[in-house]
Amino acid sequence: MFAFLLGLSWLVLTPICIWRLFGREQSRPARVSGVVTLAMLEAATLTVAWAEQPPHDTDGRSVAGASAHVAAHAPTPSTSTPSAAPSPACPTRTPAPESVQPARRSRDGVRGLTIYWTAAPQQCRTATVTFRRTGRKVRIWLDEGAVHGADVQGRESRTLPVRVAEGRAALDLTLMPPLRPGARYVAVDGRTGDRIPEKRRPNK
Repeated sequence: MFAFLLGLSWLVLTPICIWRLFGREQSRPARVSGVVTLAMLEAATLTVAWAEQPPHDTDGRSVAGASAHVAAHAPTPSTSTPSAAPSPACPTRTPAPESVQPARRSRDGVRGLTIYWTAAPQQCRTATVTFRRTGRKVRIWLDEGAVHGADVQGRESRTLPVRVAEGRAALDLTLMPPLRPGARYVAVDGRTGDRIPEKRRPNK
């Protein structure tokens, strides 16, 4: 409203002030009053302009910069891809060894056995083989999945990788010290006490 009145005052008083300044037969006080009136209008205009001036531009840049800094360092929303759920453990079972085969021979004797058994539809990638050597006998226990068997004196347990081919699972068991050369060994199922037949290698 004040700005409107100020503009109206400029329209009305400016011609009068000019007439008093440059009109003929004007007295000195009249000329002075014209100058003072114009000076007052100019001062009022500057005051209104200063009051309505927006905040300094540097303040705006500071606020914008601070907002950008906060946005850049703010934690991102939880839209990341969730970590893959762990694969379920394979089912626990105790397969029966079906056959064994000497895996490696050396001058010292047989250093390892390959143990075979029937693979499951969802075969575990590893199996725990527990064995105990007594003379010429090697007693063997197989476990898949979570194994909670208690340690028994004289037994050794190893978790080994399993390979599957044509429906049969197999793993390689290293024996240290190796079986004596020329000595006949007997592999026995540790749970049933039955002898595990030896699988013969095909003739080349």
